[in-house]
Formats: sequence, structure tokens, C-alpha cells
Amino acid sequence: MDLSSLSVTELNLMTKDQIIFELTKDRTETKTIASKGDKRGQLQEIRETRDLAGKLVSTQEVVWTYFRNGNVNSITIIDKDSKSKETGCKVVKHNEGGGLATELIISKETA
Repeated sequence: MDLSSLSVTELNLMTKDQIIFELTKDRTETKTIASKGDKRGQLQEIRETRDLAGKLVSTQEVVWTYFRNGNVNSITIIDKDSKSKETGCKVVKHNEGGGLATELIISKETA
């Protein structure tokens, strides 16, 4: 509902909670909920996006792998919906010398 299209009378008939809900329903907040590294220095991070009511909207897993020289080998980004169904995947591969080599986008159809 677009509140700007309502008359003053229609707005007066709405409760405060209804107005706040309409103003904030599309707002989300993303937080890193887990971050870990292993013995080889590979990193993994899990991010959650929730609406302002705290309901899970989506998650994202990001994994960084590294060459022995310390340069980034690949970054894998896996997107999931609120039911943990994979909705997309993106892999960015780098050259061992540090330059960006290829970007592979694997997209999943959402049901």
C-alpha cells in the first residue's frame, strides 16, 4: 500500500501499528552471524538478512580460498532464500599472480 495515495481521512482510520508497518515493511538489515577460518587460512562467512520484525529474509555464504603465496584464489558467494533453498551462486576466480581471471555466475531459478 502506498501511503502517499491515501487521503487524510484514510490515514486517520489506520492504527499507528499499521502505519509503521507500511513504512518499514520493505526495510531489511544484514548481519554477519558466523565467520571462521581454518588451518590453511581459508575463510568462510555467513550473513543473514532479516526484516525489521526479525523474520529471516535470506542468507548468504561467502567462502574465500587462497593460493600458497597468500593471494586470493577464489571467492564463492552462495545466496539462499528464507527456507535455505539456494537461489544463486557466483564464483570469482583469480590468477595466482593476484589479478582477476574469470567470473562465473551460476544462477538458480527461484520457485
